[in-house]
Amino acid sequence: MEKFELLKLLITKVEKYYDNEETSKSLDAFLIWLIIDNNRDSISFDKLHDKTDVENNIEMLNSLLHRYAKMYSKLVLGYSTNLSLEEFSFLSRLLSLKSCTKSELIDIMVYEKSTGLEIIKRLIKANLISEESNQSDKRSKQINLTDTGKKKLSKAFSQMKMVSIELTSILDIAERSTLYHILLKLVKYHRQHIDINIESLRKKCSIITPIS
Repeated sequence: MEKFELLKLLITKVEKYYDNEETSKSLDAFLIWLIIDNNRDSISFDKLHDKTDVENNIEMLNSLLHRYAKMYSKLVLGYSTNLSLEEFSFLSRLLSLKSCTKSELIDIMVYEKSTGLEIIKRLIKANLISEESNQSDKRSKQINLTDTGKKKLSKAFSQMKMVSIELTSILDIAERSTLYHILLKLVKYHRQHIDINIESLRKKCSIITPIS
């Protein structure tokens, strides 16, 4: 395709995007829309024209994908390190942070405090995480990866790469990039608005008639 033909096609796509999309416009949003539009014939949009159906299906599909990821992860981690997916996630996040308090790690991982503390307790008992005094706050302790933890995590990374490949093997490079940016956008939004969103949900739940 010649340069000007491509430009003409792109302008047509931009016009279609502005005519059909009611969401706020941005380059990232347009690129995502463009990939979907180009693959529209291969995607079943039955029952997805209604906004409620779209939202319900997103929640269901996200839940199913998480279950597939957990099944694959349990399999490969069982062969390599005997870590649970939650333990692997805590270790890998701590590696990027280098050092933090237990509460900080639990908040970043978006876990309930009791569940997060139990995971950290198991990792300390297995000598994968160490504790040391927090110089800025004597009431808490800093946690770090031990050398054993780093070695086990390194081994787990090589195995978990297979899970990542398996989960997205059907997608081409453009689709993987789009999925990555969509997920990143959602995570950033919820990390910034978690307190507001929880309070909003509480208010909505309070007006629902309780089950008797």
